[in-house]
Amino acid sequence: MTEISDFQLSRIYASGWNAGRKHPFDDNTTVADLAQSLNPHGEEPERARWSQGFSDAANRQISTASGLRKR
Repeated sequence: MTEISDFQLSRIYASGWNAGRKHPFDDNTTVADLAQSLNPHGEEPERARWSQGFSDAANRQISTASGLRKR
Protein backbone atom coordinates (compact mmCIF):
# COMPACT_ATOMS: atom_id res chain seq x y z
CA MET A 1 0.00 0.00 0.00
CA THR A 2 1.32 3.44 -0.96
CA GLU A 3 1.28 6.19 1.63
CA ILE A 4 -0.85 9.18 0.64
CA SER A 5 0.61 12.65 1.15
CA ASP A 6 -1.24 15.47 2.86
CA PHE A 7 -1.37 17.28 -0.46
CA GLN A 8 -3.01 14.31 -2.17
CA LEU A 9 -5.54 14.05 0.65
CA SER A 10 -6.34 17.75 0.30
CA ARG A 11 -7.03 17.25 -3.43
CA ILE A 12 -9.28 14.28 -2.64
CA TYR A 13 -11.18 16.41 -0.10
CA ALA A 14 -11.56 19.16 -2.72
CA SER A 15 -12.88 16.64 -5.22
CA GLY A 16 -15.50 15.52 -2.69
CA TRP A 17 -16.35 19.16 -1.94
CA ASN A 18 -16.89 19.89 -5.64
CA ALA A 19 -19.12 16.84 -6.00
CA GLY A 20 -21.11 17.87 -2.92
CA ARG A 21 -21.75 21.34 -4.33
CA LYS A 22 -23.30 19.87 -7.49
CA HIS A 23 -26.16 18.20 -5.63
CA PRO A 24 -29.13 20.03 -4.11
CA PHE A 25 -30.01 18.91 -0.59
CA ASP A 26 -33.09 19.49 1.53
CA ASP A 27 -31.91 17.78 4.71
CA ASN A 28 -29.08 15.75 6.20
CA THR A 29 -30.75 12.37 5.79
CA THR A 30 -29.62 11.91 2.21
CA VAL A 31 -26.11 13.37 2.48
CA ALA A 32 -24.33 10.36 4.00
CA ASP A 33 -26.08 7.85 1.75
CA LEU A 34 -25.36 9.86 -1.38
CA ALA A 35 -21.74 10.41 -0.35
CA GLN A 36 -21.26 6.67 0.05
CA SER A 37 -22.85 5.83 -3.29
CA LEU A 38 -20.95 8.50 -5.28
CA ASN A 39 -17.56 8.07 -3.62
CA PRO A 40 -15.05 6.97 -6.29
CA HIS A 41 -12.43 5.80 -3.77
CA GLY A 42 -12.33 2.24 -2.55
CA GLU A 43 -9.81 2.41 0.27
CA GLU A 44 -9.15 4.45 3.39
CA PRO A 45 -8.06 7.17 4.05
CA GLU A 46 -9.02 8.41 0.57
CA ARG A 47 -12.63 7.26 0.91
CA ALA A 48 -13.08 9.00 4.26
CA ARG A 49 -11.46 12.24 3.06
CA TRP A 50 -13.64 12.41 -0.07
CA SER A 51 -16.78 11.74 2.00
CA GLN A 52 -15.78 14.49 4.44
CA GLY A 53 -15.41 17.01 1.62
CA PHE A 54 -18.73 15.96 0.12
CA SER A 55 -20.53 16.17 3.47
CA ASP A 56 -18.99 19.54 4.37
CA ALA A 57 -20.12 21.07 1.07
CA ALA A 58 -23.60 19.57 1.36
CA ASN A 59 -24.03 20.68 4.97
CA ARG A 60 -22.91 24.19 4.05
CA GLN A 61 -25.58 24.29 1.34
CA ILE A 62 -28.21 23.09 3.78
CA SER A 63 -27.27 25.60 6.51
CA THR A 64 -27.04 28.47 4.01
CA ALA A 65 -30.45 27.62 2.56
CA SER A 66 -31.95 27.37 6.05
CA GLY A 67 -30.49 30.73 7.03
CA LEU A 68 -31.94 32.38 3.96
CA ARG A 69 -35.40 30.96 4.63
CA LYS A 70 -35.49 32.29 8.20
CA ARG A 71 -35.24 35.91 7.09
